[in-house]
Formats: sequence, structure tokens, C-alpha cells
Amino acid sequence: MPTLVLLVATIAAGMALPASAASQTTCAELDEPVHSGLLAATMHATLCSTAAGQGDAPLQVLVSGGTYNRTYWAGLGLDAYSYTRRANAAGFDTLAVDRIGTGDSSHPLSALVTAGVQADAVHQLITRARTGTLDGHRHSLVALVGHSLGSMAAVIAAARYPGDLGALILTGYSHLISGDQLLTSLTSMYPAALEGRPLDPGYLTTRPGVRAGLFHASDDVDPAVVAADEATKDASSATELPDAVLVGMARATSRSITVPVLLANGGRDSWACTAVDCTSPQALRAAEQPYFSTPLTTYVQPRSGHCLALAADGGEFTDFASQWLTTVLRAGDTRGAS
Repeated sequence: MPTLVLLVATIAAGMALPASAASQTTCAELDEPVHSGLLAATMHATLCSTAAGQGDAPLQVLVSGGTYNRTYWAGLGLDAYSYTRRANAAGFDTLAVDRIGTGDSSHPLSALVTAGVQADAVHQLITRARTGTLDGHRHSLVALVGHSLGSMAAVIAAARYPGDLGALILTGYSHLISGDQLLTSLTSMYPAALEGRPLDPGYLTTRPGVRAGLFHASDDVDPAVVAADEATKDASSATELPDAVLVGMARATSRSITVPVLLANGGRDSWACTAVDCTSPQALRAAEQPYFSTPLTTYVQPRSGHCLALAADGGEFTDFASQWLTTVLRAGDTRGAS
């Protein structure tokens, strides 16, 4: 509640990032070497800077969910549903990453790709962003934003590397998943190699035609989004799921997080809200606050499904997230800290 009160006060006072920070957006494609245990790989990312190359805007690092890649945050190529476009307009730099094994990142043996590996890789990019070795500018204010499987990796990263972040946003996430929904999700997948992709059998994708029902609410999604979702679907390593669930959804992990957390779900999320009450922000907070040691802010978009940012009203969530981040990052501003 204190965070929400501060957010409302900030908005009412007209507090915003400088207009100059959002006056120009330039984007660059990056390929960054990363490593974790035995794995050495390349993580691809799109960095969009809003401050005309000055590097003084807060940075959102965006991690997509299973069978998605960085294009999730760009509306799957549909600008009207682009999280990054709205975040950039609000004065944030964005770094949308392809998880290892997706998009233009390396595709190593699937057995080597875990949620812990993804967390380590994201941490390495955040370290470079903070120290100025990513693009030549120090990004001292960093928030990590996850979706679904990417939220689980984000929880691991935030707990494992507490000095990285000023805030954490989790979407399509909760600590309890119904067994029926887990079974539905697993039976909706098959090896991506069956579609002719040059990947080992441990890389899975969704069967044709199931994504609309799995990831969207039928009356809160543009048919163009559903078509783009099916056309651009990616694959994910099956090895990511076990530690994503066992570690990324564990109470001990999330209670180790020390930064402010925003948990945002669609009220009709068939994954995150089957065993958790998402009928209102208050109900979601009551269910999830015990899993966090810091005060939790919650947001529910009642009509939306699992892919909150791609919903017909997904811009409402994006704008709320930007407003919340403006508040909490300013409140905890540690510019100049290591």
C-alpha cells in the first residue's frame, strides 16, 4: 500500500522523466558473449535508447516467456501492441533479450539450457549495462521485466544477484500452478524438429493452432496478434522448465529478493491464475505477498489472458508499469553506486 500511495501521489503531481529523454529513440542489435558453468554462448538483444545516446535514462531489461523471443516485447511486429514503444515513449531505455536457445541467440544442446543459465546470462548483460561496457554508457538505474518462463528466470536472477536491480516486474507469473493446466501445457508441445527446425529433440514448440487458447483471452486479443503469434512462434529447451519451477517459483527464492516488485497478471490467465485468485489486485496481493519479503504491488487486467502485453488493452498495463517504475526507481536512485 505505501508504494501504491506514492505512485498515485507521483502521478498526481505530474512527476515524469524529462521530455528530452523520450524525444529520440535509436535501436541497436547486440550479440554478447555469456557463460554459465560448462556453457559458453552468445545472447542477442535489441537495445533502444531514448536519450539521444546520453545513457542517462533508466533501463528496462526484458525477458520473454517460453516459445517467445525478444519480438514479444515489440508486439510481434505489430507496433500498436509494442511494450518497448510505449516504454521508450515514457522515457525508458529498453534491452529486449533473446533467451539462450531462442531468436538470434545461440542454440546449444538443449540439455545445457536451464533457467539458471538464463539468469546468469541476463546478469552478465546487466553488469555490462551498469558499468558502461554494453554500449559505452553507464545505466545506473535498471529494472528487470519478465513474462511467464522469463519471469521465473528473472526471479532467480533477482535473488542470485541482488545488486543488479532497482526494481522487478513479473508478468504471467504466480507461485501456484494447477496440475491440470501444467498437463495441458505440456501436451500442447512437441519437438520443434518435427517442423523442420535444425534443433535437437529437447527443443519444444507449440503444436499448430493451440496458441490462441493457451496464451490469449478470445475477446481481448486482436486476430492479427493471434496470427502473428502463430507465425513467429519460437522454441524453448525442455530443460528450462524443471529449475524454473523448482527454483523460480520457490518461496525461498522470491523471499530473497530485496527490491520493489510489481506482479501483473491478466484476470483470465490460464496459466498463472488457475490456482491463484486474480479477480482483483487485492486478491492477487493477498495470495502472493507471503512469498515476498518486501511489500508487493499487484496489477490485474481483468479481461486479459496470459500474454498481458499483447492483449487488446495491453497498453494499460505498459503505462502502469512505466508509472510504477518511475516512482520506485527515483525513490531508490543510486546513481554513481557500483
